[in-house]
Amino acid sequence: MKKVIFVLFIGLMLLVSTSTALAADDSLDIEKVAIASIKNSQNIQSVERRVALAEKYNEDVTTEVNLLRSLMSVRPSYQSMVAIITLPVERQNDLDKANNAQSVVTNGTRLTAYKAYIDLLKAKYSLDIQQGLMNGLNGDYQKAQQQESLGLISPAELRLSQINYLKSQYAYNSAQKTYQSASMNVQNLMGEDMETLKQYSTLQDNNITPTDHIRSLDGYVNLAIANRAEIIDAQNTLDKDKKEYELGKSEMPTDYKFYCQQQQYVIDSAQNDLDLAKINVQKNIVTLFGTLEAAMTNLDAEKDLEDQAVVSYQAAETEFKNGQITLKELGDAKVAKAQADMNYKNAQLDAWLAQTTMGSACGVGYVPAISSSGMTTVTHKNNPNPTNPNDRND
Repeated sequence: MKKVIFVLFIGLMLLVSTSTALAADDSLDIEKVAIASIKNSQNIQSVERRVALAEKYNEDVTTEVNLLRSLMSVRPSYQSMVAIITLPVERQNDLDKANNAQSVVTNGTRLTAYKAYIDLLKAKYSLDIQQGLMNGLNGDYQKAQQQESLGLISPAELRLSQINYLKSQYAYNSAQKTYQSASMNVQNLMGEDMETLKQYSTLQDNNITPTDHIRSLDGYVNLAIANRAEIIDAQNTLDKDKKEYELGKSEMPTDYKFYCQQQQYVIDSAQNDLDLAKINVQKNIVTLFGTLEAAMTNLDAEKDLEDQAVVSYQAAETEFKNGQITLKELGDAKVAKAQADMNYKNAQLDAWLAQTTMGSACGVGYVPAISSSGMTTVTHKNNPNPTNPNDRND
């Protein structure tokens, strides 16, 4: 008997687990959209191929350096020693840029997916609210028809009720078109057809909740300066140029003074690139901070308006029952409450997206600004007298 009960219990647990899994598969959430969009992105696939190529070059250099080390024991040379030191640094620098570019493009794709899903949620909120509003006003209109037939309201009041209902129908049809357009955008990003997208019966929004507080502008700037890809790439280039300069001086070039002047120009240019990258990042953070502050202010304002709309509608219901206001005024209060609900939900989504965008901007970055070679854009000056003799402009 105990064995039978145990088997039944296991069967019940499996049924519950299966039902839960099916329910999860029926729902769409913002991360599911982002994951599918990243997987479907041709830009990311292109950068991934370039990262693989940079990794191969890096492996080839490791093999070459190992060969040079073995030759150094037989035929020591200054040129081989310089190559052993500089080639791994240069190739690692290129690989780091490729990896940074991949992260930047991936973040950009993720944020694009986030915004598309948020647009879809907004459209769904509007559609649901308009449908509920239309159904409610349809009920009011049918009730008004009965009241008019009994002589309780005038034909003019009946006409106003009909107009409110017809307006809600138009708003619902418009919301439906907006929802269809937003669905197509998400579908294109995910690489799924419309029929596949329709299988998701629920749009989840429980993981899109903005935090109550944000950092100071200086806090965001300091984070971005420490983490952004364009600054890291520029700093690595500057460090590489300085190392090559020191190695070149130890070789005692023929025109030592001229060499030092030219190499100092290369270093100064790399330093300018680094300073410019920092300035541009700071400007970017200042702009995003303005957007974030505005979103948080709007969130507070819309919350207050929603609270007021709820109180106003509750008062309007009481006044209508007591015959103090007309059916039209009650309908206006209902519309105002529905609009306030939707505005507050939209403000929450906007605040979350602004916070998430700032988070990406304070990390490696998210703007997919890459050159045709797939590396983050960093200006490289021609080295008139590099330490690698094979690369010199004789």
